Amino acid sequence: MSTTDIDLDALPPDTLLAENGRITPIGKLVIARMAKELADICRQADDPQAVLQVVRDLIPKHMVEIVSRRTNVAPSPLRTALTGLVGSQCLERRPSRDPLTGDRVDGQPDTDDTWPDRLLCTQQHGHSDNHRDALGRNWQRAEISA
Repeated sequence: MSTTDIDLDALPPDTLLAENGRITPIGKLVIARMAKELADICRQADDPQAVLQVVRDLIPKHMVEIVSRRTNVAPSPLRTALTGLVGSQCLERRPSRDPLTGDRVDGQPDTDDTWPDRLLCTQQHGHSDNHRDALGRNWQRAEISA
């Protein structure tokens, strides 16, 4: 079986793409196909680096959205794969930001200067030091109340 043989829409919802923190063989094929499609899009773009940056910014956003959903419906294969991959990333936001959307909690719109504050923490989940975003900027870890 190759990546061209996979019809993502035809996979049953109970297809395991990730199990016990490991990607299954079918999961590897699904991820390879998605990576190939993203690479093709980047090759066709006028500015491939800009496209890659957009993809890098969108992946954590969508992973948080997928992981935060609570549902009784069987997860899709893509959701299963992304949920398995996100397990090691912290995904906390700055205290002045909505944890899911990244919007400012004061309701004000973002400016060019404040937009990067939307970024999630990219440290490993459960880290004991301060948070750090993809731009390498730190912010203090929130104190845990008893």
